[in-house]
Amino acid sequence: MPGGGPAASGDGPVEAERPPLDLRLAVPAVAVWGGAALAGRWGPSAAVLIAAAVVGGIAPLVGGALLVAERGRSGAGRRAWLAVAVAAVAGLAAGVFVAGAGGQDGRSGMLAQLAAARATVGVELVVTDDPRPIGGGLAGPAGGPGNVAVPARLVELATSQRAAGTRVAASSAAPARATAGATANTAANAAGAAIGTASGGLVARLDVPVLVLAPGDGWSGLLPSTRVAVDARLEPPRPGDQVGAVLFVRGPPRPVAGPVWYQRAAGRLRADLRAAAGVLPQPARGLFPGLVDGDVSGLDPGLRADFRAAGLTHLTAVSGGNVVILTGALLAALRRTRIGVRSRALWAAATIVGFVVIARPSASVLRAGAMGLLAAVATGTGRRASVLPALSATVAVLVLAYPRLALSAGFALSVLATAGIVIVAPGWRDRLARRLPPRLHWLADGAAVAAAAQLACTPVIAWIGGGVSLVAIPANVAAAVAVAPVTVLGVVALAVGPVSGGLARLAAWLAGWPCRWLVLVARTAADVPGATVRWPGGPLGALAALAALPAALATLRRPRGRRVCAAAAAGLLLARCVLVGRLAGWPPPGWLLVACDVGQGDALVLAAGPGAGVLIDAGPDPGALTACLDDLGIRRLPVVLLTHLHADHVDGLSSVLGHLPVGEVLVGPLHEPADRWAALRAEAEAAGVPLVEVGAGASRAVGPVTVQVIGPVRPLRGTDSDPNNNSLVAVARAGGLTILLAGDAEHAEQRQLLTAGAVAAAAPRIDVLKVAHHGSASQEAGLLGASGARTALISVGAGNQYGHPAPVTLAALTAAGIPYARTDTDGATAVVAAPAGVPALVARRQHRDA
Repeated sequence: MPGGGPAASGDGPVEAERPPLDLRLAVPAVAVWGGAALAGRWGPSAAVLIAAAVVGGIAPLVGGALLVAERGRSGAGRRAWLAVAVAAVAGLAAGVFVAGAGGQDGRSGMLAQLAAARATVGVELVVTDDPRPIGGGLAGPAGGPGNVAVPARLVELATSQRAAGTRVAASSAAPARATAGATANTAANAAGAAIGTASGGLVARLDVPVLVLAPGDGWSGLLPSTRVAVDARLEPPRPGDQVGAVLFVRGPPRPVAGPVWYQRAAGRLRADLRAAAGVLPQPARGLFPGLVDGDVSGLDPGLRADFRAAGLTHLTAVSGGNVVILTGALLAALRRTRIGVRSRALWAAATIVGFVVIARPSASVLRAGAMGLLAAVATGTGRRASVLPALSATVAVLVLAYPRLALSAGFALSVLATAGIVIVAPGWRDRLARRLPPRLHWLADGAAVAAAAQLACTPVIAWIGGGVSLVAIPANVAAAVAVAPVTVLGVVALAVGPVSGGLARLAAWLAGWPCRWLVLVARTAADVPGATVRWPGGPLGALAALAALPAALATLRRPRGRRVCAAAAAGLLLARCVLVGRLAGWPPPGWLLVACDVGQGDALVLAAGPGAGVLIDAGPDPGALTACLDDLGIRRLPVVLLTHLHADHVDGLSSVLGHLPVGEVLVGPLHEPADRWAALRAEAEAAGVPLVEVGAGASRAVGPVTVQVIGPVRPLRGTDSDPNNNSLVAVARAGGLTILLAGDAEHAEQRQLLTAGAVAAAAPRIDVLKVAHHGSASQEAGLLGASGARTALISVGAGNQYGHPAPVTLAALTAAGIPYARTDTDGATAVVAAPAGVPALVARRQHRDA
C-alpha cells in the first residue's frame, strides 16, 4: 500500500521503513470540506460570501509574497508551515463560497419561499438517481400503495398553466402572495435562476436538488437523466438536508425527454443483472445486485437490518473495494496481452467511468471512482501513486464540484474509512503479523483493515445514531473472503447479460455461494447478544466517541490493558449469553403479543416473523420503546399503527423512525391534536416513511399476523374526547388467537361499535382483550366483563395522576373471571399460546422474581 509499507510476506513479517505521510494536500482538502460543510449547514449571507471570495482571491497572493520574503532566510520548515496555512485559508474560503453560492436557490430564493408556503406548482425535473421504494401509501397528496422517493434536480418551476407542461396556480392565496413577493428578492437570492411571468404567475429556471415522494406507478422505472413534468406540492426540507424542497406528487409524471444513451445502457445492464439473480433464492437474490452495482431494490428488509447490526452495510454501498477488485482483475487480464502500460491505464480509466455510471454516482462511488482515475493517470504517466495525496485531491475536487457532499454521511464514512486504512492499518497489520504464524498473515491484513476503518468511522456512526457495533471487525474479517468472488462474478454477469442470459445466470448461480456465506455471517453477527451498543447520537455522541477512542487506544497499547479488556469483554459476553438469558427468560418462547412497559401509555408488539414486528402505538417514552424492541429482537417494523395522536401513544415513535426499517405508519382520519400531527408528519417525512390514513375496513397482513381496523364506524365529534373516541380499534390474529385492540376508545365509540355489530362480526370470540384507555372507568360492558375475553391486558403507568386502572374496571374483569395483567405492577407482559389454543399471560416481573 503506498505510504504504508509492504505487507508481511509469506515467510514472515517484514516491516520496512515507511516514508512519512504526505499531508501537503490533506490540510487544504480538510479546509475545503469544512468550509463547504459550514456553508451548507448554516447558509452564509451575501456579505459572508463576498468576504470569502475576497479572502480566497487574496490568500494565494499574500502567501506568495510571504514565501518570497522568506526565501532568503533559513528554515524550510517555517516556509512549509506558511504554505500549509495559506492553503488552509484559501481552501476554507473556497469551500464557503462555492457551497454558499450554490445553495442560494434552495435557501432564500423563490423555491424556498414557495416551499415555506407549501404551494402547489408545476415543475420540470431531471431524475438524478434510481427511485427508491419506501413502503405503503402517503397521507395527503401522494396516496396509494407502493410509493417511491425520487432524487431529482428541479430545472423549471411555474405557477401558471402555460409553462413546464401543464401548470396549476398556487394552491392558495397565501402561496400566490409569496410567489409575487419573491420577484423582488429572486434576482439577488436565486443565483443563476432565470425568471419570467406567464398568465398571472411566475416561471423560473433553476438547478436545485429536490426529493420527490410519489406513487410507484409511472415513477419506479425512471432512469437517471430522464426529464419529466409534474404538478407537486412543495414542502420545506429539514435544516441541513441537501435538497431545496420536498415535492409531494399524486399521479404519474409527464415525459419531457428520455434518458441519455449511456443511462439507458446502464439501466439495461442493471435489469439484466436482476434477471440473472432470479436463479437464486431469497435473500441471496436481493443481495447479489447490491454487492455488484449497489442495487438494493430487492434486498430483504430483515437482511438489511442484519447487515446494519453486523457493520456490513458498506458492502452494498459500492465503493473503493469494488473499484480495486474490478480494475485489479482487468489489469491482471491485460498483462497477459501485448497492450502497453498507457493503453492498460486507458482501459482501466474507461472501466472505472463505466462502472460509476452503472453503480450510480453516490458519494462513496464518486470518491472511489475519482481516486481510481487518479491512480490510472499515475500508472499511465509512469508515476508512483500515493494514496493519501490522491484521497486529499479527490476530497477537494469533489466537494468543490458537488458541495452537497460536504454534509453527506456516506461521503464522510467513505473518506474516513479510506484514511483509516491508509494511515492506521499498515502499522497495526505489521504488529499483528509479528504475533501470528506465517500462514495466518492474511488474517493480520483483514483484521487491521477492518479495525482501522471501523475506528475512523466511529464518530460519524455515533453522530447519525448507528450505535457502536461490537461485532463489526470479526464480521468484516469473516466476510472479506467472499467479497472478491461476488464482485468478479457479478461483473461477468453484467458483461455477458446482454449477449447470453444463460451465461449470466450461471455466473449469478456461482456467485450465490459466497452470497450465502455473507448472509450467514450477517445473521450470525446480528444475533450475537449485545452486538450493538446503544450510543448517544448527534454532535454530543460524536464528541463522546471521539474522546473515548484515544482512551481506548491508550489502554489497548499496553499488554496489561489488552488482557483486562479481553477478560472484561469475555465476561460480559458470557453474562449476556448465559446468565441473563437464564435469569430473565425474556421474551418467552413462542410469544405472540407483548405489551411493553412504557409508563402511562400504550405500546404493543405483534410477532410477525424473525426480527419483524407490528407495532400498535409507540408510548410516550422513546427510550422505553427502544429497550422493549431491543429485548424482543425486533429489527424491522413493516407496519406501525397509531390508534390516535395523544402523546402517550405517539411520542415514543421518534426512537423508531430513522433508526429501524419501517414500512408504513397507519393513522386515523382525525388529525388532532394538531401539534402532534405536525410533529408526526415532519418525523415521518424526514425518515422517508409514508403515513397512510385508514379507517374501518382497512387491513394489513405481515407474515403470520393480520390486523383489521373495525372502528370508528363513523367519525365522532363533540364527545368528551374526540381523539380518544376516534381511536382506531382493530382486531389482530396471530398464532390462532384473536386479539381486540381497543386503543383509548371511551363510551361513545364503544357504544358505536357494539350497536353496529362491528366487534361481533370481526371477532366472534375474543382471546385477548387490550382494555381500552388504560383501564379507565369509561367502559361498556360488552367490551369488558361481557366481552367473553379469555385474558386481558392493561397498559398503564405506575402512580399515574388519572387513577388508572379504575377499581370498577378491575372489579368487572374479576367478576367475569377474566385473568388480566397490568404493566404498572407486572411490567412488560407477553401473550403465548398454551396447549389447545388457550392464551396465557407471561409477566416479566414475575419471571425476574422467580
